[in-house]
Amino acid sequence: MDSVVLELCYDGWWETLENGCMEYVNGKNRAFLVRKNYLFDQLLARVYEVLKINPNDYSITMKTTLRSSNTLYRICAMPMDICDDEIVRVVLHMASDVANFGCIPIFVTTSPRVPSEGIEPHVDTETSFRANMSGPDNDEEVLPRTISLQQYYSPIHDNYDNIDDNGVTLQDVGATVFPITTSLEQQYSPYHNNDFRDNDDFHNETEGDNVCAEPSNNTRRGTRFNNDGDDGGAGPSNVPSFQDEDECEDNTPVNNRGNRPIPSMVRSRRRIDPLTSLAPTLPSNMVAPSFVSSCDSDDISVGKLFAEKNELILQLRKVAFRDKFDFKIARSTTTRFEAHCCSESCKWRIRATRSSNEQHVPWVVKRIDNVHTCHNEVLVDGRHQVRSRVVGHIIGEKYIQDKRIYTPNDIRADMQQEYGVQLTYQQAYRAREVGLEIVRGNPAESYNLLPKYSHVLTIANEGTVTHLEQDGDGNFLYYFVALGSSIKGFMQYIRPVIAVDGTHLKGLYRGSMFVATCLDGNNQLYPLAIGIMDSENNDAWEWFMMKLHGVIGDRPELVIISDRCTAIRRAVLKVFHNATHGVCFYHVKGNIKSQFRMSKALWDEFEPAFINAAKAYGHEEFKRQLEGLWMIHSGAADYLENNVGTCNWARSQFQGRRYSILTTNIAESVNAFMREPRKFPVTHLVDHFRKTLQQWFYDRKIVAESMTTRLTTWADEIVTERRTIAERMIVRPVSPHRFQVIGGGLKEGLVDLQKRTCSCRVFQLDQLVCAHAIAACLTHRVDFINLCSDFYTTESLAMAYAQPVEPVGDVADWEVPDEIQELQVYPPVEAPPPGRRKERRIPSAGEDVDRRTVRCGRCHELGHNRKRCKNPIAWTPS
Repeated sequence: MDSVVLELCYDGWWETLENGCMEYVNGKNRAFLVRKNYLFDQLLARVYEVLKINPNDYSITMKTTLRSSNTLYRICAMPMDICDDEIVRVVLHMASDVANFGCIPIFVTTSPRVPSEGIEPHVDTETSFRANMSGPDNDEEVLPRTISLQQYYSPIHDNYDNIDDNGVTLQDVGATVFPITTSLEQQYSPYHNNDFRDNDDFHNETEGDNVCAEPSNNTRRGTRFNNDGDDGGAGPSNVPSFQDEDECEDNTPVNNRGNRPIPSMVRSRRRIDPLTSLAPTLPSNMVAPSFVSSCDSDDISVGKLFAEKNELILQLRKVAFRDKFDFKIARSTTTRFEAHCCSESCKWRIRATRSSNEQHVPWVVKRIDNVHTCHNEVLVDGRHQVRSRVVGHIIGEKYIQDKRIYTPNDIRADMQQEYGVQLTYQQAYRAREVGLEIVRGNPAESYNLLPKYSHVLTIANEGTVTHLEQDGDGNFLYYFVALGSSIKGFMQYIRPVIAVDGTHLKGLYRGSMFVATCLDGNNQLYPLAIGIMDSENNDAWEWFMMKLHGVIGDRPELVIISDRCTAIRRAVLKVFHNATHGVCFYHVKGNIKSQFRMSKALWDEFEPAFINAAKAYGHEEFKRQLEGLWMIHSGAADYLENNVGTCNWARSQFQGRRYSILTTNIAESVNAFMREPRKFPVTHLVDHFRKTLQQWFYDRKIVAESMTTRLTTWADEIVTERRTIAERMIVRPVSPHRFQVIGGGLKEGLVDLQKRTCSCRVFQLDQLVCAHAIAACLTHRVDFINLCSDFYTTESLAMAYAQPVEPVGDVADWEVPDEIQELQVYPPVEAPPPGRRKERRIPSAGEDVDRRTVRCGRCHELGHNRKRCKNPIAWTPS
């Protein structure tokens, strides 16, 4: 075969993308044959012949990307000029190998030739195309009345050299030598009577000489649709008006792009495509329509592209919701979308198409008639655009901040105030769910993101440990994370006391969150690890403790404190063989209150005695308090001593050193600041925990480095207070290191400075000097600060926060190996229950809760309801 097929692309222009590549946009294409032995001049002549352009009036520039493309508007590469015989041979050689290279595209741009001196350009004014400035006649098409300012007017160039690099289209060039024939399809369309659905013609809505008149003033107030992609509207202020018909006529033909002079063309009833007739009219200093994967702008213009049809519909609904009008979808297929105003008499409508139903082909807005002729200015209840999805996209930015509380009632109030739309509570609640999903992701997909997030987290933060457990079907079971910064600080600079607790999650798939927390030397929360579980049970706690043990190991003098949950105690004793388990005395107090129904007077007497017994340092003091509990309530005292065990809740009887940590309040505090994040999807929840530690580590390191005392601020205040008492005490030496200290309003103490002990037991249990030890040091001029534990020093506090917590960056920038990328994690097996999720926790046994006061609807008194009312109602005569 002596000929090859080339693809001719014309009537478009080149754009430079953000990545530096060139893109030929809004062009037309057709195939044509050339011989394999063509040279440059022969190929150029063949292109002139195919496009039917007079070579005396116009020059042609040819480029190629040497690659095939089935999609006309997405041909991205660096173009190569076709300017000599050598490149033509290369193009024809590649075109002959269709299997490997496909059909080679030839991109053509045209520009008028500069006329020679003394030679007038060939212009036939009688047959010139008036390009939207003349009235309609029988053989000529006019563009729609809703046209932009740039299409009506731009400064007329006096010289052909001022034409921009994009060239002109074939509609501007016309056919001065080769008449353009008209096919049967162009002459007749089955939609001829419907000017909107007529894909071949655009019919002007005006008649006769009124084509140049101002557009109607019935344009909907506030509607922001543009026909040219400009920020301004296409209303009356943008279109020049003319005094009479003579001012509408001009013997100098102009094209759609800057009103530059063009040669004449044979009149023919050609198809005027909206995309190529309106979009290319942008001046050279304006940006052509760009591809958007998500709609950030509230405006929709002709030529704008959308990745999906749903994005186009959503953007339409947002504009309709804002501007208080309603529309109906008249046609929706895989390649065509049409919508019009709900009012049958209204002329507002929009049409979008795409060239193929393939997945990555964008939708193009082909036409917008932006004139509302209806008079329904009120958006009443029940309109189509008042949808939760639309409102959710409008309010989505409200949830960017994790701590922001934006309730459904807040949404209703804002929609009423800003848009004049009244939403029901259910509509506002569903809109809130949509907004949360936009910002924080889908709850089910969030589980699948965990492996990738864990990989990036461990790479960014050295020493970080994460574990993910799934069942045999890939469903989520457990997740554990401990940041490397927290692990390093805990192992050397934090007191070895860990409080653990569990709390329920409030997301779609429920589950539980386990926390392990410590206290730093300044008595501030120091979270060590968290775990996300499908539920709270024995296996979950054992798995969490095993992962925690793998992080911290068997640290000497380790103490783990929890409530009286048997699953926690069993897991601690099974995993941590060298650790001591303690019980939160606050939970023990709640158990007593719920199990022994004491009167208020009896409880007010029992509670302080129990707290004093739990906090007592000395054995004798504890015995006295316990005897008092037996006298107040023997049943409760027996429960504390024989059932719970005094070695679990009393500081003086505990086998290890609890320091000043007697409750799990620090773990409860972590649950408190994670109260709102517990509603988030799982990955967003974990990242909120990381972000919180990131801020804490930064702030607290700066505070620690600014401290001027050797002890932390919290420890220094305690020691200063004890020194004030010690200055009034009397010290009597017993041996070089042992001293008897009396006075100061405290019980007598026997201090051993060498062993760092005191008979009051405050010194050895808290590792912080007591008043007796300070008195002995002041008398014998010993630096008592050196006797305090290093956990309370400013230097240790700064080192605990020395390693910063690094962010993980944007999801789009994550670099994840293929084996992790392919790992699938599905949500927990248990399906979420129907109805709204409970957000208020169930109070623990014996917990004081501020309950709502009930008022009777019959007698209007407090303390009972109508059903239990027994009060007589006085009869009053009518």
